[in-house]
Amino acid sequence: MQYVKYVPDPEKDVYEWIANVSRQRSFSYEYETKMRSVSVKARGYCEVGMGERVSGSWLGAGETQDFEYIGLGHLEYTRGNGSWEKNSRGEQSDFLTQLSRILTTDRYEYQGFDHGYWYRFVANVPFLEPERRKEMIGLIKISDDDFLPSYVWAGLPDSSTFWSARVWGFNSRGRVKPPKKDRLDYLVTGALNNEGLRLLKKRLGILNIDYRIRRIKEGLHLSVPAHYGIGDIEALLRPGGMVLHAVATRAELACRVAYLGDDHNKPIFLSDSLMTEHDIRDVSVHFDQRSTPYLSLVLRKKRNLPSTMALLVDSILVATVTIDTLKRLNRIDLYPEMQYHEMEILRAYILQPLDTLRIIFSGGAIH
Repeated sequence: MQYVKYVPDPEKDVYEWIANVSRQRSFSYEYETKMRSVSVKARGYCEVGMGERVSGSWLGAGETQDFEYIGLGHLEYTRGNGSWEKNSRGEQSDFLTQLSRILTTDRYEYQGFDHGYWYRFVANVPFLEPERRKEMIGLIKISDDDFLPSYVWAGLPDSSTFWSARVWGFNSRGRVKPPKKDRLDYLVTGALNNEGLRLLKKRLGILNIDYRIRRIKEGLHLSVPAHYGIGDIEALLRPGGMVLHAVATRAELACRVAYLGDDHNKPIFLSDSLMTEHDIRDVSVHFDQRSTPYLSLVLRKKRNLPSTMALLVDSILVATVTIDTLKRLNRIDLYPEMQYHEMEILRAYILQPLDTLRIIFSGGAIH
């Protein structure tokens, strides 16, 4: 498929650029907060939607206190006195939530270009100085290399109180790992003969999960790191598979109606089934010129395809695509409205479908 070079429109595209941060694979950051009685400096790495590690120090009343957090799923590990304590995850290890709150505004005023696109906005940082929250202003710089935020500043105009952050290194392959080897155990039942077990292991391998599995009388004993709750495991081990449909121009020409992302305000009229996962040679996730992730399906052979198609994965309509060529194609690129790691799960669904499985929590232990 062919693409034209992206020409940025600073007045219009800023909202997409900022929303796009949550769709990245990862990034590094450092931030500084200055308030009346305390200041904070920290540096971290975020694997978006997966985990985060951050360390820094608080300075207040003439004393400095170091801190270190690792957040994974619903868990947060805090280092104290040389050992790690486990609790429910908070915002200390969730930089993206902090950033999103500060950037909650309906208007960005373009200030011009200076090694990036600069904007002014009304900052949402009441925790800095509650009595003067209406005076808060914000500045953000969008990089002209990847069209993602590289610097954010929010605070009082005299800089007596502020929050600032620098963001870089988007989409590295780093992993956030737990500091303790806590694990949870699950019982998996269903069609799990030797072939079923092989396919299950392949699905877990595609997802790059640290798993241990063995047969027991009741089914399969599956052990995974403790940040994978039962909801996570149920989602990761859904049946999967895919069907690519042509899209009808009128309802009377459709064989069924599907809803994009299960949103009943977004009906799509499906006609002929064009292909399934058996017609796909490979699936990968990439980023385009605007740093927006997309799903790429590589076909086993070139096909003549209709102008508009819809992709159903695990029976859910996840994306539509319109092509503008009559050429036979061996690749289809789609843009599901989801995070990078969610697309990686879609990839696993397509590459390795499973039979329906039942997941039961069976306990946990610290090893």
